[in-house]
Amino acid sequence: MPVLVEVVRSINNVMVNNDPANSNFAIIGSGNVAYFLAHHLSKAGLNLTQIHSRNSKTGHELAQLSGAKFEEDIASVNAEIIFIAVQDDQIEFVLPLLPKSSKILISSGSFSLPQSSVHQWGIFYPLQTFSKSNYSAEFSGPILIETQNETLRYFCVKLCLSFHFSHHYTTSQDRKNIHLCAVFLNNFVNHVACLGITEAKDRSIDPTLFTSLITKTFENILTFDPCQHQSGPAKRNDKIIINEQLSLLKGNSKTVYHLLSESISAKHEK
Repeated sequence: MPVLVEVVRSINNVMVNNDPANSNFAIIGSGNVAYFLAHHLSKAGLNLTQIHSRNSKTGHELAQLSGAKFEEDIASVNAEIIFIAVQDDQIEFVLPLLPKSSKILISSGSFSLPQSSVHQWGIFYPLQTFSKSNYSAEFSGPILIETQNETLRYFCVKLCLSFHFSHHYTTSQDRKNIHLCAVFLNNFVNHVACLGITEAKDRSIDPTLFTSLITKTFENILTFDPCQHQSGPAKRNDKIIINEQLSLLKGNSKTVYHLLSESISAKHEK
């Protein structure tokens, strides 16, 4: 019986010590993802104590907004859980500066999780697009999770539950492939929309004229296979209209129109 008691006590200690509600948090960074994390930590009633950022202006603003202390020196960051929300090329420089005793959660779509038997490092990446104007919008996930051990994985799952987020386990390579697809589905689509709206404004066309068309386009993408529901002059290989529209364009818009038309025609040439 004493052995069983010790086992139960040990399990209980792990669960208590691995509970987000009993932890304090810090964030390295003050960009869009850092704002998202700070907002949801505060919303969940979790203890965000420190913010550090190379950009002291936005770092101070985020600290003030979240009620945390801004740390000028990264060496002063000593929270139990530290989120790294910086550009990928800065992560490898930040990691060695953080305490070995802290759990480090990296918010990156493409950074490969380093293997270490000394540190507790993991990936906690929200698969979503953020800006300073929408970081507090409703988020349904998923959070992409990758960890080096089961203890940290359990903590990440508990954290998702605290946030009411769904989650998905990945390897580093899986996550890189997901991020690649997300660039097409979000960043490139958004850029094409930017070009379309800019062209409309340059021609004194009210952009709201396209609201129904844009809504229907995304409804179709979510409902059907977009590869099977392409329309337009490039799919029909209507070179008369394509060349006429190319003549109306210049600069980057003309380049993108030409490249996309060639891609669509090649996809549907059969």
